[in-house]
Amino acid sequence: MRQGIRSCLALAALAAGACATPSFDIAKLQPTPEAEQVTLTGYFDLNGLQFRLYPGASGANAPCLSGALTSLAGVPTPEFTNRQMALTGHLHRTTDPEAENIPNACGSALVMLANDVSAP
Repeated sequence: MRQGIRSCLALAALAAGACATPSFDIAKLQPTPEAEQVTLTGYFDLNGLQFRLYPGASGANAPCLSGALTSLAGVPTPEFTNRQMALTGHLHRTTDPEAENIPNACGSALVMLANDVSAP
């Protein structure tokens, strides 16, 4: 009986560890070289093809990363909003020519052009 309880607890701990956790610190993000992409996991807030990605709980004063989805990412449905999602793409300085059409609602120094959105 005791062995069964330990097994259940071990499985529960393993399952909890498998849950996605936000994977980035906005202050430490750097632009990605042209040929490289980065995957960031966080809370996703979608508005058309524009998004905000929060490393923790979202809110009016929470730090976030603004971005836009490319046609390669497809069109996520609204039920993705406020869920943890993994976004893969390029990070650009807001002053880069590639970023000039990406709204920066979060006001950070970088924005993301995402090619993929998936559930982590």
